[in-house]
Amino acid sequence: MTETQKTTSTAKRWTMRGLAVSALAVPMVAVLGGSASAAELTPIAEYLDETIASTSAALVEALGVLLGVS
Repeated sequence: MTETQKTTSTAKRWTMRGLAVSALAVPMVAVLGGSASAAELTPIAEYLDETIASTSAALVEALGVLLGVS
């Protein structure tokens, strides 16, 4: 891997981290500030629930393969 590829990869990771933090921070600020209604937060909660469920399932599957259980 060249130095340019490493730099690009690192930049992409930091960008994704920033987006993830923003996606979680904005609704939290809205809830704590009292300016968000349940209707506004429901799609965000559903998306996070789906994302966490799929990530969890993928991790369980990967661990099963690594441990030779599946």
